[in-house]
Amino acid sequence: MRTTAAVAAVLAVTGAALTWAPAASATTECASQPLGTAGLYAEFVEKDSVRHSDSEGAVAVGGDATFGDPGRSGFSVGSRLSAADLAKLPGGHSLVVGGTLYANQVVLDKGTGIAGKVVDRSTPGQGFGVDGDEVARGETPIDFGKEFAHLRTLSAGWAATQPNGTVSAAGDGLFLTGTDKRLNVFAVNAADLEKVRAITLDVPVGSSTLVNVLGTSYDMSASATYGVYYKNLDGGTPVVDDYAVPGDAYRQIRSRLLWNFPQAESVKKNHTSWPGTILAPNAEVEMGGKGVGPGHVNGSVIAGSLTTVPGAETHRMNFTGCLPQVTVPGPVVTPGKPEPTDTPAPTPPAAPAPTPSQGGATPGVPGTPSASAPPSTPATPGEATTAPAPAPSATPEGDLATTGSAIGPGAIGAAVAAVAVGGGFLAFAKRRRRAS
Repeated sequence: MRTTAAVAAVLAVTGAALTWAPAASATTECASQPLGTAGLYAEFVEKDSVRHSDSEGAVAVGGDATFGDPGRSGFSVGSRLSAADLAKLPGGHSLVVGGTLYANQVVLDKGTGIAGKVVDRSTPGQGFGVDGDEVARGETPIDFGKEFAHLRTLSAGWAATQPNGTVSAAGDGLFLTGTDKRLNVFAVNAADLEKVRAITLDVPVGSSTLVNVLGTSYDMSASATYGVYYKNLDGGTPVVDDYAVPGDAYRQIRSRLLWNFPQAESVKKNHTSWPGTILAPNAEVEMGGKGVGPGHVNGSVIAGSLTTVPGAETHRMNFTGCLPQVTVPGPVVTPGKPEPTDTPAPTPPAAPAPTPSQGGATPGVPGTPSASAPPSTPATPGEATTAPAPAPSATPEGDLATTGSAIGPGAIGAAVAAVAVGGGFLAFAKRRRRAS
């Protein structure tokens, strides 16, 4: 596999020879808001980004951004941002593009945007580039080169933090178990993580969790991972991650969870909901793909580049944990093989029919209001895909497409005909709603 200069530098700094090195980070002092500027965004990308559907939070792209696809889908930004969130963002912009924004039905729900250049890619008479005049032309207020140099230092430094949690495996399940009330650190080889179909997290509520994933690539579809779970705090079966997990305790665990990929050039998600923040400063991150479903992140994505299929979303669940301060990275702690355990892996759930909730529905099918949510606009049409394994859940959330965990294969197949008819209508509906 080709190794970029940035990754090669990280490998050299972290001492990535496959021998164990008993290292620790430069200091164990806890730093709040450790991700700096990047921690303010749902998507923080150094180079280019190709996106559809929805990001509930703020989005920053250092290179070119291709948002939406003429005749198929649009892209909305910032639906869940508060006035306080906007006030913290550089320039107050919910959308920052350092290069050219190639726009098809881009809707800024909250805040404003700035881009070096804006190109309207909508179909004349059938769409629009950007909703209103909310994207100014100008220089980015973010120094992406500086920010990502710092993020690479952090990523390499955290990979040198001595683990205090255990990684165990049984059957097709992997278990991350920690008992520290402040910070639980795990180290796992990407190749071992690819082999499992269910990942279960067991850490104290209120603690921060750092999972260092070592290796130059990770593909969540390699073994069709069907869920990321939390140990049930009430003693029942494990709780699968979804947009609306049952209780604030699980949301606390999720908001303090960071997946660190210091060496990765490629990180690929499948249809499974992924809780926490993904830090992959050298990687091309892909959320979903043909044959694997869209895939959502219940957290943030910090990446070298980002590509998604229609229907994949990022949710405004920014990292709120506390991680060690890093000044000079030490040698990486190379993971060993997961320890054997008798704990059974969670059973793959059936794929229920999608249950419309706040702001979402099956791609291409108009949303149906729930008893506790206001009426929504039609969802963004997505491409026809078939998930390789049952999705953990199908509870939609967000503004443009099905979110939480992905919808099941049957629901996706049923939406294909609607996709052909319904393309391009979503952002118009949102625009009308914004004008009313």
